Amino acid sequence: LHAQALTLATLEERQRLARELHDSVSQALYGIALGARTARTLLERDPARAGEPLEYVLALAEAGLAEMRALIFELRPESLEQEGLVAALEKQAAALRARQRVDVRTSLPAEPPLSLAQKEAFYRIAQEAMHNIIKHARATRIELELTTTPHITLCIRDNGIGFDASGSFPGHLGLHSMRERAERAGATLSVTSTPGVGTTVQVVCG
Repeated sequence: LHAQALTLATLEERQRLARELHDSVSQALYGIALGARTARTLLERDPARAGEPLEYVLALAEAGLAEMRALIFELRPESLEQEGLVAALEKQAAALRARQRVDVRTSLPAEPPLSLAQKEAFYRIAQEAMHNIIKHARATRIELELTTTPHITLCIRDNGIGFDASGSFPGHLGLHSMRERAERAGATLSVTSTPGVGTTVQVVCG
């Protein structure tokens, strides 16, 4: 049963990464090709106007690069151990800024003294929380904060539409997954939300 669950989890992760590649990188490449063709046409007909599509191409290229860095990080399990949690969170934030054009603000200190399993749990919880924000919250700003005193605490805040945390709401399955990850890592997870104000997801270890 455990082996089946592990196989299913691996398959779901591969499918998610495939969707990420399709939704972000492949679309960025398509946009780059389209923008380059437009710029080439303008260079022949009206060179003074070629700057705008070239700026568009540059922005898409930078977004695609940020997204690829985040995806490559996820595809290499050793990356979290080698580069650390702070680097992983920064890459995730950069990819989100580039892909969604949302204001992601980070406050991340030096690498926290967590085990590799705990770092992975913190990273996956942040990833799921930000995915839920983009999918459901209609937020324009996300704050990602990691503090180490008195306890190691990760906060993900947004200024979205919020929800009634006591009832059924979009993303509740993701919340269940985050709670399980936190428990396995010896941490506690709390969610506070006010309709019309926003939501805060907090993970505390120690």
